[in-house]
Amino acid sequence: MKKVLLLAFIAFAMNANAQENNEVDQIDETTVVKYENEEDDDNWSTHLFIGVITPTDINDKNDNGLDFATFRSWEIGLTVAQYDYIPNNSKTTLSAGLGFGFRFNTLSGHDNMFEKINDKICVQARDGVMSELSSNISTFYISMPLLVKQSFAKNFAISLGAQANWNAYSRVSNSYEIGDQEYTVLTKKIGQRPLTVDVLGIVHFAKDFGVYFKYSPMSLLKKDRGPEFKSFTVGIYL
Repeated sequence: MKKVLLLAFIAFAMNANAQENNEVDQIDETTVVKYENEEDDDNWSTHLFIGVITPTDINDKNDNGLDFATFRSWEIGLTVAQYDYIPNNSKTTLSAGLGFGFRFNTLSGHDNMFEKINDKICVQARDGVMSELSSNISTFYISMPLLVKQSFAKNFAISLGAQANWNAYSRVSNSYEIGDQEYTVLTKKIGQRPLTVDVLGIVHFAKDFGVYFKYSPMSLLKKDRGPEFKSFTVGIYL
């Protein structure tokens, strides 16, 4: 009888030990998978940016008093996918992304407007019957930012790099009123440069908040296709 009880006890112990080992294996496997997923998610990010554009170094050969409205010139964009590579035990992050954005360069005041004359963008005085005139050059671009980020504290880091832009589509938009009627005239094929490169800097104050600075040393329009200007942009980066 003792032998039977001893065998039963050994069988029970072996079965309990097998179940315990199986649970440990499952827990370990689950933990590893979860860790790998979290690490993979941390390497990819999406960022929204909104900024105010200040055109600089304006060169209008027609000398028509070209001037831009700073707070009516702006951009908005989204880095859809950004991959961040962090070397082991390093505070430096290397990033490459792909996204898109819109830029709006708006003339100051309400007296001048962009017009396409002989395949060239010129600045002309508005017709006297127009009112509430707003004239801008808008651009849709595909962007590829390349950045190096250095962390200095838990909630403070600085990123520096460049952003290549494929300016896929640009147009002139003139909106105005004549009497009680509102009009919007769009002009396409304005001669934008297909590829431009910006200098980009970001000051990160938290994981999901920062301020970005962007300098565009290349004029949007091709040479002899219209006014030449560079631009400086500052805004929020989320």
